[in-house]
Amino acid sequence: MKYYKHILLISTMFILSILSACSSSSSRDSATKANGSEDSYKFGVVLMTLNSEYWKIVMAGAKDAAKELGVEVQFFGPPEESQYEQQNKMIEDLVVSGADAIIVAPSQAEAILPALNNADQKDIPVILADADAKFEKKVSFIGTENYKAGKLGGEFVSKQLQLKDGDKVAIIRGQLGSKTHDDRTNGFKEALKGKNIEFIIQDATSDRLKAVSVMENILTANPDVKAVFATSDEMALGASKALENKGNTNIPIIGFDGTPNGLDALKNGKMLANVAQQPYQIGYQAVEAAYKTKQGEKVEKRIDTGVNVVTKENVEEEIEKINGYLGK
Repeated sequence: MKYYKHILLISTMFILSILSACSSSSSRDSATKANGSEDSYKFGVVLMTLNSEYWKIVMAGAKDAAKELGVEVQFFGPPEESQYEQQNKMIEDLVVSGADAIIVAPSQAEAILPALNNADQKDIPVILADADAKFEKKVSFIGTENYKAGKLGGEFVSKQLQLKDGDKVAIIRGQLGSKTHDDRTNGFKEALKGKNIEFIIQDATSDRLKAVSVMENILTANPDVKAVFATSDEMALGASKALENKGNTNIPIIGFDGTPNGLDALKNGKMLANVAQQPYQIGYQAVEAAYKTKQGEKVEKRIDTGVNVVTKENVEEEIEKINGYLGK
């Protein structure tokens, strides 16, 4: 009797192990079907920096896309946006390590080209996110059409402020040579070209503390400035601090990015408006484009993630959306 019980126990364990194996196989099959491939990809994401709110939102979008698609993403970026040489080194390291795709937000469009060419020579797909470059082999550019966005900010200023011929408008911009900040600056100026405005343009390398100093210097030399346009929120916040220091808080500021701190400043009356990008979508769609490329799917050469001008009327709605992205 004991013998038959022993045989029954072994048989039962054998059957359960088969069922377990089938279940595991089924789970793997389901995961494979969900991802559309048995491959597990590793994507490198090289941003201008990892330290600002804006890039943290980009990372949030990229992480969510990676989780949904079953891929791995690693983020890299120098301490400051102006340190483009470090960006180049990060890309070179990803080429050597054999990343399945590289997503790059180039700080300097021209300087980044040798590193991107090296990636192409190793058949590593390159997606440009947020900032474009003249790299013919890129899979896609995903981000804001910055010239149009800058022009949108200029059109808002033209309609909302009673500027006259000869009035001065300060533009505090990111590093010289950055196509992103070139386009935003030029688009803004284009929208106001019919008003004979005197533009005072200074470079603050997208740094808040530098923007404080730059804005204070502009006010010292040009106390009659009528408005300020900053090509990133970090610089807009620096400009706001400078206006407080100088007792000129009546001068309107238009920011650019739509970061949580920028939107809070707008809500509290420290900015007139903010040209808000969609950084979450930039990160999300960049990872999605890399994944589709690896799967052999077609990806559009340019994907405009869009902007909108945020004012005190719709700032609460925009803040709620951003908080949702960041899990707040």
